[in-house]
Amino acid sequence: MYKQILQRISEEIDWMALMPLLLFFIVFAGVIIVVFAQRKGHFDYMAQLPLEEDASMNEPQS
Repeated sequence: MYKQILQRISEEIDWMALMPLLLFFIVFAGVIIVVFAQRKGHFDYMAQLPLEEDASMNEPQS
């Protein structure tokens, strides 16, 4: 019985449809690892960037 079920599943699964899912999972896991590997100080620095005044913005345009 199990042999028939496994054989039927292997015939019906489209392996090419699983490739994008696998690729998505790998990329998603990679992003999660990179995010959690960053130091908190980096996120604080990046959060403050839009609030800092840029010296070049205070200069008159030519």
